[in-house]
Amino acid sequence: MPINRRSIILLSATGTDMNKYSDEVKGDSYYGYTDGYHTVQVTYEQFIGRMRIQASLVLEPTSDDWFDIVPSETTGQRFNDNGYIQFNADDPASKSEAYSFKGNFAWIRLYMDREHVGDGSTYDNSYGQVSRVVLSS
Repeated sequence: MPINRRSIILLSATGTDMNKYSDEVKGDSYYGYTDGYHTVQVTYEQFIGRMRIQASLVLEPTSDDWFDIVPSETTGQRFNDNGYIQFNADDPASKSEAYSFKGNFAWIRLYMDREHVGDGSTYDNSYGQVSRVVLSS
């Protein structure tokens, strides 16, 4: 019997948003898959800010059920021990990167965080954007 794997868009262009959660999508564990392999592709356009990958083991998660994932494999810059990847004004991201991680997660989401950029709430065009995020599991 073939296994039906999928790719799904987690987040479309962030535009002028300073901070934004992606859609919450079902991970491998939700469907009963046991290999736990997930890959997220993020396409950045002059992006300044932080990106976090978060997961939950709970089938109906509340805000307290989410935790940060530190991917084991990346095609570019690595996530730090605080659970995020950061791009600064002196080196904004204009590329597409893939981040792979393994875990039997029921739900996956991303969080774009710019609370540390400018005044933390007012968007400026120089901050760029995330143009697309795709999850494959």
